[in-house]
Amino acid sequence: MARLKKTARLFPLPTVVGCAPLLLVVLVMLVATGCTSRRRKSHPVTITTASLPEGEVGVAYPATTLTATGGASPYTWSDVNNTLQTYGLTLDPTTGEITGTPTQATPTGGDTVTIEVTDANNKTAQKDFTLVIYPELQITTTSLPDGYEGQTGYSVALTATGGTGTYTWNLTGGSLPANLSWDATGATISGDITTGTAGDHPLQFKVTDGMQTATATLTLTVYAQLQITTTTLPDATEGSAYSYTVTASGGNSSNYNWSVSGQPSWLTINSSTGELSGTPPSGSAGTYTFTVEVTDGQETVSKQFALTVRELLRADFEATPTRGAAPLTVNFTDKSTGNPTSWQWDFDNDGTPDSTDQNPTWTYSSTGWYTVKLTISNGPSSNTCVKEKYILVAGGTYYVDGVNGDDANSGTSWSDAFATIGKALSVAGDYDLVLVADATYNETNLHFDGKKICLRGVDHNNAGQRPVIDCQQAGRAFVFSSRETRDSVIDNFAIQNGKAKDGGAIYCGSGSPTIINCTFSDNSAENYGGAICCWNSSNASIVNCVFSGNRTMVYHGGAIACYKSSPSISECTFTGNESTYSGGAILCLLKSSPTVTNCIFSGNNAVGTYGSGGAIYCNTSSSPNISNCVFVSNSAHYRGGAMRCDSSSSPTLTNCTFSGNSAGKLGGVLYCWDYSRPTFNNCILWNNSASLAGGEIYADTGCTVTLNYCCVDNTGYDGAGTIDDANNCIHSDPQFVDPASGDYHLKDTSPCIDAGGNTLLPSGLDKDLDGNPRIANGVVDIGAYEKQ
Repeated sequence: MARLKKTARLFPLPTVVGCAPLLLVVLVMLVATGCTSRRRKSHPVTITTASLPEGEVGVAYPATTLTATGGASPYTWSDVNNTLQTYGLTLDPTTGEITGTPTQATPTGGDTVTIEVTDANNKTAQKDFTLVIYPELQITTTSLPDGYEGQTGYSVALTATGGTGTYTWNLTGGSLPANLSWDATGATISGDITTGTAGDHPLQFKVTDGMQTATATLTLTVYAQLQITTTTLPDATEGSAYSYTVTASGGNSSNYNWSVSGQPSWLTINSSTGELSGTPPSGSAGTYTFTVEVTDGQETVSKQFALTVRELLRADFEATPTRGAAPLTVNFTDKSTGNPTSWQWDFDNDGTPDSTDQNPTWTYSSTGWYTVKLTISNGPSSNTCVKEKYILVAGGTYYVDGVNGDDANSGTSWSDAFATIGKALSVAGDYDLVLVADATYNETNLHFDGKKICLRGVDHNNAGQRPVIDCQQAGRAFVFSSRETRDSVIDNFAIQNGKAKDGGAIYCGSGSPTIINCTFSDNSAENYGGAICCWNSSNASIVNCVFSGNRTMVYHGGAIACYKSSPSISECTFTGNESTYSGGAILCLLKSSPTVTNCIFSGNNAVGTYGSGGAIYCNTSSSPNISNCVFVSNSAHYRGGAMRCDSSSSPTLTNCTFSGNSAGKLGGVLYCWDYSRPTFNNCILWNNSASLAGGEIYADTGCTVTLNYCCVDNTGYDGAGTIDDANNCIHSDPQFVDPASGDYHLKDTSPCIDAGGNTLLPSGLDKDLDGNPRIANGVVDIGAYEKQ
């Protein structure tokens, strides 16, 4: 409102009665209405804050209150585009205060924030500000590179991101290894690492940009200098699997990578473990020099090794002739390996040495079979070779040729040979030799009639071939029922497609022949013994034979059935044989106790609903002795993937290996029932399975299974019976060389090496399954193969 001026001009006015007061009022009102007055000028509202402070993500924003002048208070503040909210900040509309903790960084150079202020007269003003929010300050170095003693030129620069970009670094805690230094300007550790500094060195670092600080604890690991610690390699032996692990120390052992160069072709190295492995072939004896290298990614070192491959000390010999009439003079030739220095010959295996020459000559005067024994020595080691029924001093020789012979002939020469085996057997007598040429013979039910005849297959027509007896499903090949002894010999035949009620290929009823170097395939029996049945005290000798694809249609013993008999079975292979009931390969029934040595059982099956004992079935007080055998991938539909023992049977198994066997119900290796008491000595039972229980062993009520010095997975035990493994058993991986490829030899790191019990070896068991010395280093190994 305009103010009245305090001064007034007086005007003379006419005196009019009753008018003077009115004039004065008009004049005053004119003055009051501003006719002669001036108004004061008003200023608009203006934002006076010059700029916004910078901020950083995660750090409380600096206290900031916006200011303005002009206009009429109070002011009301607003963020026109809600930009502050985008970055986690708020603007108080009343006070103009910006608060909060930034949640994200602005683009490089900042972001525009438009602020508006409104005064009491609703007048407004706006101003654009640049908001700069820096990313959170972080040390981006997460680890320090490892170093090693003796390393020169170690260097690492620490890095950070976020913040203002201008950093100040500090090493705030920990001690650097000697000779390393810290440069705060470049955030760098550098220098040469001295010896004696191996270990972990925790270090604390701090970086600041003037607004915030970041810290990190990083560990500098210094390894001892990498070096190969193995000094020499053990010798290898021809024909024996070699395995030895080269070792190293220092460096980062978790990053070791091994390689080898210049080695013989049969030798390889495992890049992860440093294991050298391979099998030196025959004729590879000698010394090989090569280089082994290991790196851990930081250091690389190498070392040259010499590996000596020695000939195995193994006795062997040949003789010429091995058959003929008396007097028979035989020249023996030593074929032993391993550089023996002494020889001891026993030409009739009577226990009395007959010669110490390397290559002797001996004359036999009496007809009969002779077993020859040679023992060699090179000083610290010895080895023995025994060849059963190797020399035959024959009364006469007959010849059979299924291609060119004729039974009307005399059979006394190849040009005058018989055509059939049956004809020759009918005329031959004790200790006569019958040579049968390679051909196919469709003969069945051949009899020796108790005579001590040697029936030998030879490659007369085609080199390397043997005679085949193909029974064409019309019967079995041989019957021994006249109390034949082991001087009745079948040697080097292939017998196939036999079919009979018992003994599809050979039936022995109170006869005990020798069956050697034969193959049996696709033979079948209705009841017992798909290939061979030994009945009632038939104690045949079965040596170096191969049984494959033989089967029983109803009952037991896919390859061999033993009933009240105890044959000797050695050096044989059983593969893919099958029983409908039990004993995919061998049946031992009613006090049968065969001796089974140096055999391989692979992929045999007991397939019936109650099929048990995929490889061997023992019933009714049968107690076979089984040594140096391998059982792999045998299966039973019901119980006992490898073996089943019933009715007080007590087999003894020594130095056998079981792996990959399976049962559809119980007992991957063994199912034991009805008071049976099997014993395992120096055996490996590993990686077998059963669908229900007892992946390794299932012992039913009343049974006791004893394990002495065995390597066994004891998580695979089950059943209400007793499983006693308290006598020096181990329960860790036996470390086979290559089980996936069927190699069950032991690696050099195997816990089974030198871990068996010497006193548990049967008498005469002086070789392993390979024919190598059974005890190589004073203590027997566990399993079928001895580490040489």
